[in-house]
This record gives sequence, structure tokens and C-alpha cells, in this order.
Amino acid sequence: MNKAGIAAGTLALVVVAGTAGAWYTGTRLEAVLQDSVRKGNEQLAAQFPGSDMALELVEFQRGILSSEARYRLALPAAEGEEPPVDLFIKDRIEHGPMPLSRLTSLRWMPVMAVSHAELESSAALTELFAASRGQSPVVVTSSIGYRENITGNIRVAPMVVSEDDIQLAFSGLHADFATDTRGSQVAMRGRVDSLKIQGQAQIDLVGGEFELERRREGEYGLYLGDGRLTLDSMAIEVADGPIMVLQDIEQTDITTLGADGVKGALNYQIGSVTYGGKPLGSIRMDWSLSRLDPAATAVLAGMYNTLSMGIEPSDPEAVKEQFTGAVQQLLEGKPRLALDNLSIRTASGESRFKLGVDLSQPASFDLPPGLLAEQLIGGLDASLTLSKPMLSDMVRYKALFQPDADAAAVEQEAQMLAEMAGGMAEMMQLGKIEGDNILSSLRYADGLIDLNGQSIPLEDFIGMLAMLSPDAGLEALE
Repeated sequence: MNKAGIAAGTLALVVVAGTAGAWYTGTRLEAVLQDSVRKGNEQLAAQFPGSDMALELVEFQRGILSSEARYRLALPAAEGEEPPVDLFIKDRIEHGPMPLSRLTSLRWMPVMAVSHAELESSAALTELFAASRGQSPVVVTSSIGYRENITGNIRVAPMVVSEDDIQLAFSGLHADFATDTRGSQVAMRGRVDSLKIQGQAQIDLVGGEFELERRREGEYGLYLGDGRLTLDSMAIEVADGPIMVLQDIEQTDITTLGADGVKGALNYQIGSVTYGGKPLGSIRMDWSLSRLDPAATAVLAGMYNTLSMGIEPSDPEAVKEQFTGAVQQLLEGKPRLALDNLSIRTASGESRFKLGVDLSQPASFDLPPGLLAEQLIGGLDASLTLSKPMLSDMVRYKALFQPDADAAAVEQEAQMLAEMAGGMAEMMQLGKIEGDNILSSLRYADGLIDLNGQSIPLEDFIGMLAMLSPDAGLEALE
């Protein structure tokens, strides 16, 4: 047999084997889809408790090389008078092991199926389809492996929306993802090129990217891992005035589970802020949570998911009782909430603030406010480094926001305010001067306040704060 014959024979064998494999996959597919729907509903119930959201396979037409499926996603009534909504998803499924779309893209690894799913047009989605100019707003393409692994991509169509005096132009979204049929893990990376909102103000967002990796861990099904969101720039213009531009915006988060419970960290950063082309400075903020009870965290996270969708719980009283129980369980673990760093930097200096709060379970939530706060806050620590040069810069910005202001008067005010702040802090023993910085620290535990190393009873400290209030100042003048 010559080489051409061998090639032809080999190709024929591949085609026959592929057709046989596709037929076999087709016979298994409906059962696999039904099982995936069942697992999907379990995940919906876990992530959106009390919402009655449900997915259903309503139609399946099996072919030799591909099949057609149709799903219904039932969304319960949102808050208010809105009725329940049914969304329909059509899905063209190419059978494995060698779907044509993978062969034409030179991907040779056998898979069980390739799904091409998209939203169907309906009365509930009329405005959404109009915004995307008739094309399906969301399309998901995914390859399902024989080991139940899933890889694919999500495409959200470009959209233009006009409502009242507001117009929104969205460039669309593209994201790649990897998960499995059990939903035990998910990784995703995507990008949005631009989003423009025009109304009384114009907001332009450019270059948004995101990535996340989550794994479902522990007996309570918490999704743990890390994520990152970045934005190249956000420009804000009001009434044809100077443009404020925020650049190099970044948000990161990480969640872990250890012997002492769930830990989480959330960080925000704005690399630079300008106004009318003039630099203002940069901002960073770091939050953390620790010692969170896993069971209570799972309950509260599910409630948040349901409420964030605008879905009204089917049994509000039961949800209220569940919320109260979860909060009490959370407080029994003495969780800690901390603003680990809030820093504001200008051209002349940087100020930093830290605050940590240890929470405890009170004897009752029906206590008087003062006693409740005393029992609820088990401990508190805070520190402030206030840069006098940075304060002066903040006052100088008045000349940017008020162009008619007298520059010499603004400069004099900038110098005076920084010195006055330092003098008053020392006079009232709220802080001390160290170089160009005003330093202050505060700790609270067991009913005692430690202010800059000086122990003060809580009642006396509250009285000191009352003396600093504007009302107290007015009374002293009368």
C-alpha cells in the first residue's frame, strides 16, 4: 500500500472511530446533563439559601455528532412588585471525543463534549437584547473532559443603554475559565476594555482586568482562595469642569481556613490621583478579618448572596432567626476586624492610620447602648501618624478646587493649619510631635483606655471626647 493509501486509510479509521465515539457520547450525554443540573441546583441552594432559584433541563434532542439542549433558570420574585422570571438557555453540544470545533482549532485532546450555550431572547430580556443590538448578551463555550473537568470562555456582548438622561456604553467582556462538574474549584481571568457613563457627570473606565482562583474547602463548602481586580484609569468630569483621573487602581483579596477559623484580607490601592492635570497623591487601604467561625461565615455569606441578587426570601422570619443565630455564633469565636493600613500620600508627606477591633459575645443584644458597646468590643487598638506637610498640601488643593481663591492666603492657611493641628494635639494630650509628624496611639481593654501611654478610665475618656464636640464649644461660649 502506498503512502497516499495509508494516509487515506488512517483518516478513514479516525473518522469511523470518531463517529462511533460521538454516538457513544451522545447516548451518555442526557444522563450527564441531568446529573450536572442536579449538582447545579445543589450549588444554587448552598450559595443562595432561601431563594428558590432552580435550573431545569426542559428539552433534549440527541443527534449523532451533536445534540441540542434547552434549560430553564427560574428566578424568584425580587423585592417589590416584580414577578418571578424564567430565563431560557439554548445549548448546542458537540459530541466527543473529537468535536469538529476542536479539530479546526488544532486541539487534539479528546473531550466528552463541547457546549455552545447562550441566552434566548424573551420578554424579560427585551431591553438587554436591544442593548446588545440583537445578539445574545451572554455566550458560554466550554469543553467537558472525561474526568469531569471543564474549560471554556465567557463572552458578554458590547452594549449601549440609554435611559432618561443617562447613556452607558460597555465594550463587552471576555473571560477564560476552568472548573469541574462538581463546582469544587474555579479559576477565571478576563478583561473589559472600557465602560463609559454619560449624564450630569461623565465617567470613563479604561482597561479593567480580573482574575480569581477559588476552591471549595471544609465541611461547610466555603470558597477560599485569592482574587485580583485592576483598572488602568477612571476619569470623572462634572459639568465641563476639570477632570479628576484615578490611575493604577488595584484590589486584591485572599481567604484561607485554619485551625482558628476563616481569615480574610482585602486590599485597595490607587496609584495616583490628578485633578485638572495636577497631581494630588495616592491612597492605599488594607483590611483584614480573622477568627471567623466557618459555619457562621457560610450562613452569612449565603444570606449576603441572596440579598445582593435582590431576591426576597421565601420565609423572612426564618431568615431573621438564622441571621441572629449566625451572628451570635460568630461573636462566640471572638473575631477581629482590622483596618491594617490607611495611607494617604501627597508630594510632601504621607499619613497613616491603623485600627483593630476585637469583638465579643454580649450577654444580650437588648442591653443599653453604652453597656452593649462595652461588652461587644473586647479590645481596640489604633495608631495615627499625621504628616504636617501632607496637611499643608491638602489645604493647598483649595486653590485647585476654587480657582478664584487668593494663592497667598491659601499658602498662609496651609502653613498655619499644620502648626495649629500639632499644637492642639499636644495641648490636649491627644498626640505628640516627632519631626514633621503628629503621633497618637490608643488602646482599649477591660474598661480602660491607654492614650499615648497614659491610662484613662473609659468614662473620663468619653467626657474628654464630649468636650471636643462642637456643641460643647458652643455651650462654653454662652
